[in-house]
Amino acid sequence: MPRAPHARDWFYLAALTALWGSAFALNEFALRSFPPSVIVAGRILTGTLILSLVMYAQGIRLPRSAGAWLPMVILAIFANLLPFQLIAWAQQFIESSLAGVLMAVMPLFVMTLSHFYIPGARLTRYRVAGFAVGFTGVVFVIGPEVLSGLGDNRALWGAIATLGAAMSYSASSVYARRIRASEPMQMSVGMLLAASILALPLGGADLSAVTTPTLGSVVALLVLGALSTGLATVIYFRLVQGPGPTFISFVNYLVPAWAVVAGAVFLDESLSSAAYIGLALILIGIAFSELGPRLRRFVTSYSAA
Repeated sequence: MPRAPHARDWFYLAALTALWGSAFALNEFALRSFPPSVIVAGRILTGTLILSLVMYAQGIRLPRSAGAWLPMVILAIFANLLPFQLIAWAQQFIESSLAGVLMAVMPLFVMTLSHFYIPGARLTRYRVAGFAVGFTGVVFVIGPEVLSGLGDNRALWGAIATLGAAMSYSASSVYARRIRASEPMQMSVGMLLAASILALPLGGADLSAVTTPTLGSVVALLVLGALSTGLATVIYFRLVQGPGPTFISFVNYLVPAWAVVAGAVFLDESLSSAAYIGLALILIGIAFSELGPRLRRFVTSYSAA
């Protein structure tokens, strides 16, 4: 049962925003020396090694039963391996800030999937309308490329891959709500360990493409693993099992803005005015989906008074 958020939960939420929002810019730096599969394997393995040391220092051990590992393997695929690979591949063709903005659509996917898999999370007319507004925002963000042919339009394929990553994260979020609560550090390390085993063959196959990586790329990869993957995973599970998914949903409004700022400050990126309009529409769609019924009750009670 979710509890009321404490002051430290807001601190964790801010930290999670910074860690996830910075991952797009860090990917951009890492891509200057490493292919996507090597970045994915490197960040997951780094996060696994660091969190494993912390876990064992705390006296926590991994579960032994096969039943306990199945949820962690599923989460490893949909919360780590697949979205990391899709985003890293996409950022070869689109800017980090654009990738961050497109990820803002994730709550709309969560809302849709929850209708089918979470008891009581039904699609209402407000949520359907919010999804329609948000999808319109996605079209604005992608821009005129959406009307071009798919064959040679790598930027469009990059945008589509990013939306696929958002869908994968959404699936993992819905699944995480359905599994039994467990120790956050144990769940984090188990999930990352499973993801490491799955990611290493792909990363190892492309390792020969790495020649002389720059210091900036190496540092970006290590930070991606230690902080944006390892530490962020622990914070996420602590918040899921504390104030709950509704509280964590605030991060969906904050991460895109952080990604845009990081892209502008560290990579000199700039978005088109259409992209900003699209981001506003996505956030309005999310807000309308979540707050529509409350707004109606407020208007009704105000009119009755």
